[in-house]
Amino acid sequence: MPDALASLIEGMPVEIGRVDRELKRLWQEGEGAATRASLMNFAVYCEGVEAMKQTTELISQLTRDHACRAILIAVDPQKAGAGVQAWISAHCHLGRAGAKQVCCEQITFLLERDGRPLVPNIVFSHLDSDLPLALWWRGDFPQHCGELWTWVDRLIFDSQTWREPRRQLDELRSSIAPASPRMALCDLNWTRSLSLRQAAAQVFDLPDNRAELPRLETVEVTHAPGMRSAALLLAGWLAAQLRWTLAGTPNGAVEFRTAANGKVTVTFQEKPGAALGGLRLSSAASSFSVAHREDSPFLYEEVHLPAPPISTPPPCGKDDLVSLLNDELMTGGQHKVYLKAVAAIADAL
Repeated sequence: MPDALASLIEGMPVEIGRVDRELKRLWQEGEGAATRASLMNFAVYCEGVEAMKQTTELISQLTRDHACRAILIAVDPQKAGAGVQAWISAHCHLGRAGAKQVCCEQITFLLERDGRPLVPNIVFSHLDSDLPLALWWRGDFPQHCGELWTWVDRLIFDSQTWREPRRQLDELRSSIAPASPRMALCDLNWTRSLSLRQAAAQVFDLPDNRAELPRLETVEVTHAPGMRSAALLLAGWLAAQLRWTLAGTPNGAVEFRTAANGKVTVTFQEKPGAALGGLRLSSAASSFSVAHREDSPFLYEEVHLPAPPISTPPPCGKDDLVSLLNDELMTGGQHKVYLKAVAAIADAL
């Protein structure tokens, strides 16, 4: 392997104004040993040096399936000032033929605390041509950040990490629509519920099961410690799809009014295991459940009607960060159902 490519893989410090020039030079010197690949821009914002290292490891895993230019911007909140450091590096994986490495480049910036206003300019000035831009924001959103959304096609975030979910959602709704109506919101907390939502929808494909939906009285969502917000989004999805309206939040539960003025109570059970362990919907004469089973790659469905019970095992999804990001980066279009779910549950967050 040429020395230039080896240095690029290990990471090289560069001057801020020479990033693109140094990347071009190093690829030219390493020609023949590796092929540069890029189908999108993938920018990430995080806070702290440790988060910067962890994010670099995640980017390395993602580039196995998503060829991109990665732009990692980290802010060190412990250091006052507006200083900026930069590095260039590459994530290389053997191609399918096994003879030549395919590499995705990464540009890393470490900003001191007062350098936060530089984030939009850093992103825009280092984009790879006019390729689509996915921005993963790891942390709370700053106020009045509409400028940042101008060029973003997919905004990825995780509402589970937010300290003030209600304020963050209000900030998103107020700043994003006028700034970039084309942008898709990709909440990893929403993606965590994908397999449960698909399995629950599948249960009610059968006419006999679907007939029980207007008669539902209780819903129970099981979630891992710290994952109540994901469970609330799942409840919001049910409410949006079934046209329930939020009525109150007594004793940690959530109450909804149905279109026929009935009442549905959603309760939450914390239990170690998957982020969202299961969903159970019940009426006076029936129950429908979808749940994870320990050490099983399948979800287990159980339907109890006056007729004999039915049980089928659809596959369950993964909720690690790389799997969640892969799901979002492989998905196109707007997440309109997510926005409806958020609107249905916003006052309970």
